[in-house]
Amino acid sequence: MFVGGLLVTVATVILVAFNLLERNLRTRLENFGVNTIISREMVAATDQGAMPNHMRPDRLAPLDQYGEKVRLRQFYSRANVPWQRDITAMSYGDEALPVIGPLLHTNTPLLCFSENMPENSLVEVNLERLQGVAVVRKPTGFFKPVINNTVLLVPQGWAPEAEKNGYIEMVVFRKKTEEITIPHFVSAIQNLFGMEEKNTPQLQSAVGMIKELEGLQQRQAQWRSAMAGMLGLAVALVFGAIAVLEFRQNAYVSALLRSFGAPGKALYFRQWLENGILANLAAVSAILILACFHAELFGGLGFPSDLLNLKNANPYLSWEMGLVLLWVNIGAFLSSLAVAVGLKKPVGEILS
Repeated sequence: MFVGGLLVTVATVILVAFNLLERNLRTRLENFGVNTIISREMVAATDQGAMPNHMRPDRLAPLDQYGEKVRLRQFYSRANVPWQRDITAMSYGDEALPVIGPLLHTNTPLLCFSENMPENSLVEVNLERLQGVAVVRKPTGFFKPVINNTVLLVPQGWAPEAEKNGYIEMVVFRKKTEEITIPHFVSAIQNLFGMEEKNTPQLQSAVGMIKELEGLQQRQAQWRSAMAGMLGLAVALVFGAIAVLEFRQNAYVSALLRSFGAPGKALYFRQWLENGILANLAAVSAILILACFHAELFGGLGFPSDLLNLKNANPYLSWEMGLVLLWVNIGAFLSSLAVAVGLKKPVGEILS
């Protein structure tokens, strides 16, 4: 029973870990957006486009007809609020107002995205010795892929000293058409900059995460099959060896019972039932113990805490656990076949 529980424990840990990895990837994919591309291009301080009131040519303007697009300038300078320092600062131009405008407050053009600050509150901010008041909003929808921490958005030209030091031009694009795929857009952007003999900007999309998810799912399928086969075989060998030893010890008693008219099928069924009960008891106990220490075990392995809440999703009630129990029972059945072979031995030969 101990050996069976140990085997189930190892198999369950591996299957639950794969389940959490897949959910983590899906969460990242949902947060980023399947149809989102982020382009980042460095603009040096010597570039004419670094002038505060100068509008750089929009090389990605053709994307406007395929979805929503916002251009931002990420400063190298950092902003501060009374209770938080080193906040990422960006500026937005007039062309971004259709997206940013609904989020602005009537008293200030400054916008602060934060998960920690009270939403809709007004906070004092400092950037390059400039002071202002910003309204706090939660990063949702269009800006969720961009905002990882607290970010301050100011109108272009509000902090000229920060823009003169150079910046990173960030373009966030979310496609609406289903006719053209994200990999096609990525390839087109790379070709565009290649024809202009300019350094290709850093492109971020969900393509890599989708490939990673597909690879993980393939590995999961392979591991599920391998773990199921090994678990069933191991249970069959362990319980089969125990059953054979027990049968040999009780061979005389079994033969005596058969001589009194006890059917061999009943004796075989008793052995099969015993193996099944022991194997299932060991498997269920191992799964329940792991579930009790789920957060501590997988938290120690580095999984995010938001994935470890069993109320949101319980991997111990998933079909993978049903697969474990199925192969445990198959192993228990296979282990009893040795007894079936032994029962075919003539009674007189055993009693003589």
